Amino acid sequence: MNNTAYAIGITIPLKPDYVLTPTVLYSDELTGIYFETEDEQYGRISFYNLDAIRVCRGEYLPYPDDWTEDKDWCWVYEVQNSDWQIERHAYEKRHYGRAYEFGGNVDDMLTEFKHYIFSFHDQFVEVIAKGFWWEKDDKSLINQPLKEGHPFLTLAESTATHYEAHGYQTQIRANPLPIEALIEQAKFCPQKLYQFALIIEGKASIDNTVSIINIDDSVHTELNGYFGTKIKRFEGVPSLEDVLPYIDKYMLEVAERRKAMEL
Repeated sequence: MNNTAYAIGITIPLKPDYVLTPTVLYSDELTGIYFETEDEQYGRISFYNLDAIRVCRGEYLPYPDDWTEDKDWCWVYEVQNSDWQIERHAYEKRHYGRAYEFGGNVDDMLTEFKHYIFSFHDQFVEVIAKGFWWEKDDKSLINQPLKEGHPFLTLAESTATHYEAHGYQTQIRANPLPIEALIEQAKFCPQKLYQFALIIEGKASIDNTVSIINIDDSVHTELNGYFGTKIKRFEGVPSLEDVLPYIDKYMLEVAERRKAMEL
């Protein structure tokens, strides 16, 4: 088996200006790549579960790639057999182990995270993350909030339905996009299918999220708790009825804890 690092092109519906360099920001709120597009608008790339980012000078990719003359030009790539990704996994496992991301499995870094390259005229940006998303506007997106419909945002409360159990109600916020669209978009980052917001003392707080994940056209769905802990993994896309027993169990646990506090 050939384990040499290799870059595979990814097509997304916007391209940067061929000459201009991007602005790369790193902070809790603004991390992303900001750039002017080839059609004189503005783009932003943001990252899902960012682990690492680095910026290097150079017009050429640091890895061999799959481009041939019969293919359209790509500027986004996924690196297969990434030594950097293996190094980052080893670091996280050595120092954090089972404490990784509030009890998550650090080995997910080898299966669910990816090493991406975003190539510009005279520099390239490398990222290790669980996914990325793009936006485009006629104005600069620097210092601007994520645009409506961005998959990193919480699902809208306005169209929520309600589920009642054990003396409590939870909002059920459903993604309005068709399942087929969510599966396609999940190739780039997880897509929220449902979010559940338990209502306590009149305040709704999101505590469980169901997301569709599409890796190499293999589709599964995860139910994650408040801190991102995986509660259940479904093969394919579950119905709401498949998910509700796990929400019911969570609501029972909340009811029992709150009852014990009152004693």
